[in-house]
Amino acid sequence: MQRRGGISRYFVELITEFTKDPSLGVTPQIGWRWTNNAHAVEAGLGRPLRIPGGSRGRIVRLANRTTQIWPAAPDLVHDTYYRPDYRAGRGAPPLAVTIYDMTPELFPELFPGGNPHANKRAFVERAAIVLCISESTRRDLLRLYGDIAAPTAVTHLAVGPRFAPGAARPAWAPARYVLFLGVRVAHKDFRVALEAFATLAQSDPSTTLVAVGGGPFTGDETAVIDRWGLGDRVVQRDASDSELPGVFGAATAFVFPSRYEGFGLPTLEAMACGTPTVLADSSSNPEVGGPAALYFPPGDHAALATQLGRLLADEAFRAQRSALGLAQAGRFTWRRTAEATSDAYRLVTGSGSGAGGR
Repeated sequence: MQRRGGISRYFVELITEFTKDPSLGVTPQIGWRWTNNAHAVEAGLGRPLRIPGGSRGRIVRLANRTTQIWPAAPDLVHDTYYRPDYRAGRGAPPLAVTIYDMTPELFPELFPGGNPHANKRAFVERAAIVLCISESTRRDLLRLYGDIAAPTAVTHLAVGPRFAPGAARPAWAPARYVLFLGVRVAHKDFRVALEAFATLAQSDPSTTLVAVGGGPFTGDETAVIDRWGLGDRVVQRDASDSELPGVFGAATAFVFPSRYEGFGLPTLEAMACGTPTVLADSSSNPEVGGPAALYFPPGDHAALATQLGRLLADEAFRAQRSALGLAQAGRFTWRRTAEATSDAYRLVTGSGSGAGGR
């Protein structure tokens, strides 16, 4: 479904860890001989099949189904998404499902075309084990769905070794900038970052706010930026996946005002690159940022400006937060994700003792 994306990166990293270390006790069987996904191609898990037009996903699935040769019946199926065409018949292997977030349930107004996770509940009800990418997501799942039958386990996401200090600085990067990364939909609170930056801009004329990704500024965003006289101080840029470590590492600070995250991978990537972070004190943000990040109440632009101002004004304080961030990011490795996942699998298959829980 995706050329790139967090879900596919997660599965590619899991499969890579299981494949390179048999002691984890998981032998992946995958149907990715052909794939449109760049993460899978880069990892050697499939060949690119480039089909123009909107039918490419269906054609790739058909090509894979006609060329698959499974060495044995699997002990467990871990489906990547909540696809309506998945049907587990009688005698099918037990199903593992990962819950990434509860955004459609909590923010239905963001999805006027309908819930993109419409089949999530059916997958949860059918699952033998439910994995959640954060404790925050697990709490939300149980609060919104009630006491589900399957056991649940937390398998945090992670950051790979390419996210590290010292990556090449982007040619377009200002000398000193605060970074906002990703889409700018309502609950991401880009407006809060704008208001906080406007508060600081007059006393700190050397700093720029850079929004990476999310597409060009909308007419409403541009009007707000111009009203505050920040047309040359707030810019939008795009960056490739390979450029992201440099984008994070060159930033003076990373700001993530989002009110809701299933995990918040950009926080981890920023810390791994040595960049101090300021986060909204909400959902999974404290779980990921730990003691390394600075926090502010969600939606409070004045409090965000205060925390951001502390970082921008004090180089020694930034260095301290950078060191704490590197240590915090080091706690989240794909090896640990794979270990927690294999423990969860064993809970279902009975092959050894698992470490999951409700």
